[in-house]
Amino acid sequence: MYRALLTKAIRPLQPRFTALPPAFRFNLSATHPFSSASFPSNLDHSQSPAAFISDKRYGKAHTGDEIMSFIDRYQRNEVKDYQMSAWLMAVCLKGMTPNETAALTKSMVMSGDIADLTDVPGISVDKHSTGGVGDKISLVLAPLVASFGLVVPMMSGRGLGHTGGTLDKLDSIPGFSCDLDMDNFKNILRTVGVAMISPAGDMAPVDKRIYALRDVTSTVRAIPLQTSSIMCKKLAENPESLVLDVKFGSGAFNHEVEESIELAKSMVEAGEGDNKPTTAFITSMDEPIGWAVGNWNEIHESIQVLSNDENPLSADLLNLVVVQCGQMLLQGGVASTLQEGITMAKENLKNGKALAKFHEMVEAQGGSLEAVKNPTNYPSAKHSIEVISTRSGYVTAIDALAIGLVGVDLGAGRKFVEDDVDFTAGIELRKKTGDKVEEGDVLAVLSTNRDGVGEVGKQKVEGAYKVDEEAPSPTKLITNVVRKGGVVEDFDESMLQ
Repeated sequence: MYRALLTKAIRPLQPRFTALPPAFRFNLSATHPFSSASFPSNLDHSQSPAAFISDKRYGKAHTGDEIMSFIDRYQRNEVKDYQMSAWLMAVCLKGMTPNETAALTKSMVMSGDIADLTDVPGISVDKHSTGGVGDKISLVLAPLVASFGLVVPMMSGRGLGHTGGTLDKLDSIPGFSCDLDMDNFKNILRTVGVAMISPAGDMAPVDKRIYALRDVTSTVRAIPLQTSSIMCKKLAENPESLVLDVKFGSGAFNHEVEESIELAKSMVEAGEGDNKPTTAFITSMDEPIGWAVGNWNEIHESIQVLSNDENPLSADLLNLVVVQCGQMLLQGGVASTLQEGITMAKENLKNGKALAKFHEMVEAQGGSLEAVKNPTNYPSAKHSIEVISTRSGYVTAIDALAIGLVGVDLGAGRKFVEDDVDFTAGIELRKKTGDKVEEGDVLAVLSTNRDGVGEVGKQKVEGAYKVDEEAPSPTKLITNVVRKGGVVEDFDESMLQ
């Protein structure tokens, strides 16, 4: 009965709003640091865009007012796209000071709506991940945190390229609605404590324009620009505290751990500068998280973890969930230490409270409880292709990027914004790094409704697996924690024992 939902065109990446009713518009909290709904009227616009760009080209630091004026004029189309592109490249080459990054982030927040959840009882906490392959952490984490009485107002995105989107995964649940107006969003937060929706209202609209330019001008990876783009949306959502999952590795945006640490420090500083306690974990994305890649596949695995199914292929997913939950409980005042929070998180997965909260959220947002309570009854894709190991030994690596790209080819993701996704398409990993394999063992299973892509995908997935005679040395899933003031600590893995 779900077949008609599975391969149709999904909702566009941005919510389909033409005119927002007054009840939907955000109100600014009087206590929010960015408590003006628009840019100040007394900004000095006398500096020409060319002079502003030239200052950065020669390494001069902008003042906060100069940055705010430039962004304000860009939003009003007084600064053109080609001028913004030139400035973005100058930032890539010359960098920005922490004060400049903070001013840019603030300007982008102030370009649109800022949420006010002060009329929703409880302490609100949120989490953001820089993305990866098989990253379904939020699907487990959000209801788990809410099962302790905290409020989780999570606004997520859709997938593009090799990384999947949380909203696409939720869309695979028949009937589930990610597009809620503000009244419904708040009502669900009041009654359930958690809702997962598409970005509401007109949050940080200037970021959408700037990101589109960054994408086509090779200016994406500059840390100040990454920081402002990520944090402006989270600060506009306006939770009381934030936990960040900053990834590194082959399937991540930043490949080197040092680069991810620098990004995390910058993001934490931006959060703390907005008076929101913010902590970042540096986590590995050298192989996909868990066993599932693809929209319904990842819902299925999330349900297994919420059901306390001790599948060893989901061990990394479970560890990432309980650590981030533990930190959110600590910042929300429910736990007194991270270790206590981790222990509490494990308990609510075992006693069924997290799963019950997930069911509440699904039902409140119109989703089918039958589907999530009986995930094995979900329709299957037309083609199922096994990837067989051609040698014996140990899996020493799985290229996350290669796996993610195959998922897109199978129909689980998009190459372009307008692409459809197939909810049943994806990859099931049967072996993970460190596992022993024999020649003839199944390494992975590919699912797709597309004709003619399975065999090519099979070859690519086989190439993504590296099998050697000797077992690999253990690697750390979580390498570091970044705290207020840019303090970087090694993560103590003994807390996961």
